[in-house]
Formats: sequence, structure tokens, C-alpha cells
Amino acid sequence: MIFRLSQVTELSTLSLRDKQKVKAIALSMLSAKSKVFLAVCKLTLLTPLFMALAYFEGWALLPVLLVAGLAYPLLTAPIEIQFALKNIDQALEQFKQSQT
Repeated sequence: MIFRLSQVTELSTLSLRDKQKVKAIALSMLSAKSKVFLAVCKLTLLTPLFMALAYFEGWALLPVLLVAGLAYPLLTAPIEIQFALKNIDQALEQFKQSQT
């Protein structure tokens, strides 16, 4: 499983910002069914984290919110990358065409 965009060999020559643009293009190419499935996967993964927020009150909530804010991209990025991989070649071509 790929956890970071730097592990995608097709994108190795691009900068981080360009890799993110290619990933966004690849995700936009997903079918509606795949987009819904991606959203459900992310929601399923994040639900326990955000349910834990209901048990804290006052100042005790601050560190939990900080952890949740940091964990969100760490948990969702690998899932998005896995979904984007099937369209990464087409997205890279489209990105290169937009750069010229």
C-alpha cells in the first residue's frame, strides 16, 4: 500500500505541489460510484475518531481536536492515493498538456 505521493514512481520527477495537482486530476476522473465509495471509506475510517470527540468537554477537548486535525490527512491521504492510482497515467498526461 502506498502511503505518500513520493512513493508513486510515475510522479517521481514532479514537485510535491505538482504531485498533488495530478492526484486531484486523477480523483476528478473517478466515476460517480467510485467517488461515493471513496467517501464511504473515508467516513468509515474517520467515524471512530470523531465519535471520540463527543466524550470530551472544555479544555480537555483541545488536545483531542489537535490530534484529530493532524490525523485526518494522515488517514485519508493513503485511501485517496489508492483510488487515484488507476487514473494516474491519464491524469499525468492531462497535467503535462496543461503545462504546455
